[in-house]
Amino acid sequence: MRSIKLLLIPTFFLVIANLAYADPLDKTALVGRWDYTSYAILQKGKLSGTVQFKPGTMLFTYRDDGTWEMEAGDATHTRLNGSYEVHGTELIMKKADGSPYQDFDVELKSGGKVMVMRDKRSIVTASKIETAP
Repeated sequence: MRSIKLLLIPTFFLVIANLAYADPLDKTALVGRWDYTSYAILQKGKLSGTVQFKPGTMLFTYRDDGTWEMEAGDATHTRLNGSYEVHGTELIMKKADGSPYQDFDVELKSGGKVMVMRDKRSIVTASKIETAP
């Protein structure tokens, strides 16, 4: 039994260390217009399938006042908006009526030009196309 405990303790500390040193999301780096490039579906934590978006299919604008807007460039021309908050690496988005929209763990890559958003069900990537909305 002792050997099992010794193996579990270092693994536990390793997980805590990785979470503690994740770079927090800088809200100012998020501000701008983002073109969503892919949506990957996860089932039980494993990749199940990926959809690649054509440029302009799904555009999100994040403003420095804490609001967001989505425009679908497809046949539906869907438009949504709401508010967002940033807590560490977490991006919490709500619809205009206050109901939840998305809650992602976010990582910015390539000098802040690529955003990778993860939750339990998906991984979404986006490319920044404008720095100021």
